[in-house]
Amino acid sequence: MTIALGLEAVASTHPLQTGGEFGGNTTLEWTRTALLGILGYGLLAGVGGLVVAFGYRALTVRELPIGPAVLAGTALPAGWLTAEALRHGEVVADSPLVHYTSGTFLLGVLFVGCVAAFGGHRLGDHLACGVYEITTIEHSGPVATLVQSAGLATVVQLPASIDDAEGYPPVDDERKRALADRQFLFPSGLSVPERRSRLESRIESDFGVGYVRADLTDAGAVTSIAVGDQQAGVSSTLGPDQVAVAIAGDPSPRASAGDPIEIWTADEDSSRLVTTGMLRASAGSVTTVVVDADDADAFEPNGRYQLTTRPETPSDGHALVSAIRAGDETVTAITVEDEGPLASEFAGWVPGTVLVIDRGEEILSLPADKEPLQPDDRVYVFGTPTELEALATELEPSLTPETRTERTNATN
Repeated sequence: MTIALGLEAVASTHPLQTGGEFGGNTTLEWTRTALLGILGYGLLAGVGGLVVAFGYRALTVRELPIGPAVLAGTALPAGWLTAEALRHGEVVADSPLVHYTSGTFLLGVLFVGCVAAFGGHRLGDHLACGVYEITTIEHSGPVATLVQSAGLATVVQLPASIDDAEGYPPVDDERKRALADRQFLFPSGLSVPERRSRLESRIESDFGVGYVRADLTDAGAVTSIAVGDQQAGVSSTLGPDQVAVAIAGDPSPRASAGDPIEIWTADEDSSRLVTTGMLRASAGSVTTVVVDADDADAFEPNGRYQLTTRPETPSDGHALVSAIRAGDETVTAITVEDEGPLASEFAGWVPGTVLVIDRGEEILSLPADKEPLQPDDRVYVFGTPTELEALATELEPSLTPETRTERTNATN
């Protein structure tokens, strides 16, 4: 009903008479038309603010700031008025665009639209809380103090220093500073594992980090927080001595990401096989393929290529890599030093899971737990950041002071 009245009021802003002068009864008619138009556009802005605030609260369980709600609400009448000005050369009655009457009308629409969008924001947020049974609690102030004193909520404060998660890209310093000493409000009846889980999920969603590990005491106090940024690009999915190359060429319609392919030159007279690889992604006429590092220079900068599916059964390697990227676990590579802490150590005793041992001419995939590590072995370990940190702690005594300094600088 309200929307119908608003649209009817907006429709009343069409011309009532011709001519550029207003006087007598004509002035009264123009005033009535302008007021109805301002009312209609204000209702339109209020509905826009209501819908945006309602949807934001429903999706995020948080209140939308007033600024975006007012901006979204006033954008609706602004767009409508712009369309009217382009179609008819006027925004109200027969007033020219460059005239004080049009300026007065636009100022009135802007003022009423902001007020209505503010009211729509409050009403939409209140309706969303009622529909989805969302209970709002202030983080500070008398209400929060009263709730905490009644034992209904508890404050969880982060430490002043935020650490980097082992095996993940470091988070920028700005987000670390925002997390340092920050307080979160949680229900007091949660167990320590539940509080840890909620805290980690809250930090991941609010600050856009890829991994969070929180260490809590038995009383629920946070002792340390380690964060890691989200994995991006294809570099983390490439195997040893492999590179990703973007070339001009359309893959076979039956090919999908992870399929083995052959790459041929597109010359009709002298088509030749360039190399073989794996399809990584395709967007239009540009295709990203994974090939051996030695074959990366075989492509011409302005060349065009034809991709065909190789007559092989595709492996599940791509699905495995996708699953690894979706989980908290990650892969790191270490080199066994002569007389180091990992020399002669069994593969099964290494923190995490040893996936591959690169031993010169020999490659050991998923080695047995009793396989001893030898000096100069390149070991690829799969595990959680906690396990990789334990591995780094074991390796730390074997690093020289210069190496430790370089490693710290690279992490920072």
